[in-house]
Amino acid sequence: MNQAPGNYGTIKRTGEKALGIIGSIFNVIGIILSIILITSLSGFEGSQMQMQLEEEIRNDPNLTNPQDVEMTLDMVNSFVQGFDILGWIVVVLLVVSTVFAILAITKLKTNEKANTAGIFFILAGVFAGILSLTSILFYIAAIMCFVRKPPLREDELMGYGNEPADRNDTATREDDTPYRPL
Repeated sequence: MNQAPGNYGTIKRTGEKALGIIGSIFNVIGIILSIILITSLSGFEGSQMQMQLEEEIRNDPNLTNPQDVEMTLDMVNSFVQGFDILGWIVVVLLVVSTVFAILAITKLKTNEKANTAGIFFILAGVFAGILSLTSILFYIAAIMCFVRKPPLREDELMGYGNEPADRNDTATREDDTPYRPL
């Protein structure tokens, strides 16, 4: 073994931490952009820009029927109002995702908590959006938490009394068939 005696059974979780930090940064950027978009659209109602948009819809030569014009105006207004609510839901979900990611990163300080960190990374990925770039980073970090295991210490490889553990290396044949796997 090339490791120092104090380092037996430890593994560095730098990759998982880096993916968690990058995903958290993407979440914070998403939160900031969502808040900017929400505040800019909330100022849209009753503004000069909304009046210009309504005037352009009314003057559109493709919309000749007055019911079509009113329906289009109602759709635009409902989109702006609905995006306000949906935008705040997205912000809350991204905040929850960021909290789970930070919890996962802090759990990675000890190797015994790697499975818990993996669960937190999966939760962070779900709250960040099922298939977004951020969630994929969190899923990769979770897989790494579950799959990467620390190497066995020398005393775990040895049996009782510092003797090598018994291994049965003899291959026995249980069936008598001419067909053998490659």
